Amino acid sequence: MEKLEIVNNLIKNRRSGSGPDYRDAVAILLFIFLLPYIVSFFFGNAGMEMEEGEAEVLQEEERGGKGKGGKQELFWEDMEKAEFIVCNTTAAGTEMMPLEAYLVSRLPSTIPMEYEMEALKAQAVVLRTELMRLYYDKRTEKEDGKVYIYVESNIVKTDGDMYQKCIDAVNSTKGMYLAYEGYPIKAPYFAVSAGATRNGNEVFGSDEYGYLKSVVCGRDFTSGDYVHSERMDRDIFLERVREFRPKIEWKEGEMPEEAFPVKRDRAGYVMEIGVGENAMSGELFRTIFALNSSCFEIREEGGTVIIKTKGAGHGLGLCQYGANEAAKKGSDYIDILNYFFSEIVIEKTE
Repeated sequence: MEKLEIVNNLIKNRRSGSGPDYRDAVAILLFIFLLPYIVSFFFGNAGMEMEEGEAEVLQEEERGGKGKGGKQELFWEDMEKAEFIVCNTTAAGTEMMPLEAYLVSRLPSTIPMEYEMEALKAQAVVLRTELMRLYYDKRTEKEDGKVYIYVESNIVKTDGDMYQKCIDAVNSTKGMYLAYEGYPIKAPYFAVSAGATRNGNEVFGSDEYGYLKSVVCGRDFTSGDYVHSERMDRDIFLERVREFRPKIEWKEGEMPEEAFPVKRDRAGYVMEIGVGENAMSGELFRTIFALNSSCFEIREEGGTVIIKTKGAGHGLGLCQYGANEAAKKGSDYIDILNYFFSEIVIEKTE
């Protein structure tokens, strides 16, 4: 380059001179320092062209694709190529996205993201199973080779490490869902058990839920959400209950278990509380008092009613805390799913 030759000549001339001129030396050094910027200004990025395919890799990484850094694909699926499209309706309107892309945004709103990756994978399969069940239940016709699944759910736009964990969990289980007797199951999940999950046939009074067997969750007692208590005045307690069962009475001196006898399932959750026309389901009672679960006990102390609950959630299907504890001990998501759902088969959408 001519400019470089000029600089070199200047340097040679100065070296052959009788004495150093520090001002000229400073000027030369300044010129050399600014030379790349001058070249860039006049000639753009000349000489800095990307290697073949490098631009595509960078674009792929910006979208979250798998580049040289080893990042996982972010499911920037082409809507025209995706077979299953989720139409999610929220207060802001209806957003359409490929099923796998939807799961990446849905996952963090359903399970703590600090959980082990194998637990997150199990949750991803459960969420996909929900969608496949909706599709099979409605038997919607394919439009232009596509299946549209309509839902109303919360999704979370995430980034950074949390987003990458969602991508990894969904990508690792892509297309997988749970089936029982050739049909996608209803795949419930909840946060923490009261020590064991519930039996589906027992809860629903039907033989259709053979895959929801009661299993032990031996470490759930270590959860901070395992035990919770609600306290209120006796009058307030009765006032709330009477909004749903106006004829309920609680006589003075009568023990809570006498006024409100309960029937429990094998996992300890209340199936029914009260008698006769005043009876109600444990889940309704839970709703009235916003309890963590329907595994509860009632006692009275000096006019104060104390409702003690165990666990968090309805107790059916995948226990997320139990799944995470199993993952800590080395179980993978296949082991976890087979433990919480009996006699299931893992199918794929493609």
